[in-house]
Amino acid sequence: MCIRDRSTITPNPTTGVPEIIHRLPNHDAELGVNAAMNDRPISLDTLIGRAHLSLYVEERFLLATVEDGVVGTPLEVDLIGAELDGEFVLVYQELRGELPATIAVRNDILRDALPEQVNHVNIAVGSDVRTLRFEGDDEWLVAHLE
Repeated sequence: MCIRDRSTITPNPTTGVPEIIHRLPNHDAELGVNAAMNDRPISLDTLIGRAHLSLYVEERFLLATVEDGVVGTPLEVDLIGAELDGEFVLVYQELRGELPATIAVRNDILRDALPEQVNHVNIAVGSDVRTLRFEGDDEWLVAHLE
C-alpha cells in the first residue's frame, strides 16, 4: 500500500469559497499523465506539462450531491491551475457554491496508472476534518459533514 495523493477541501479564510488542493509527488504525477496520454512523455517543469496534469486531475476528481442515499447531481468545480512545490506538484480547484451537508466524492487520481494507489481526501468542517480513503475498487465514497 502506498499513499501518494492527498487532497484537501477547506474554505478559503477570506472568501469562504471551498478550495480543493491536490498534492502529488512529481514523479507519480508524470507517470499518471504519461499513462493517460498513451505514454507520451510530459514534464511538470513546463507550463504545458502542468496544464495536462491539471486536466488529468479534473477528469479524475469528482464531487456530487447525495440524493436518497445515492450519488446525485455533480457539483461544479473550477480548475484554477497547478504549481511545483519542491518534490510535489499542487493542483488547485474551487467549488462553485457551498459544500452540501452530505457529499459524494470520487478520487481516481493516479489509480489508473498505479493499481496499488491509495488516495486520501480530507474535508475540513469547522475545526473537524472528515477523511475519505480510496483504495482497491472504491468509486464513490460519502462524507456526512454535519
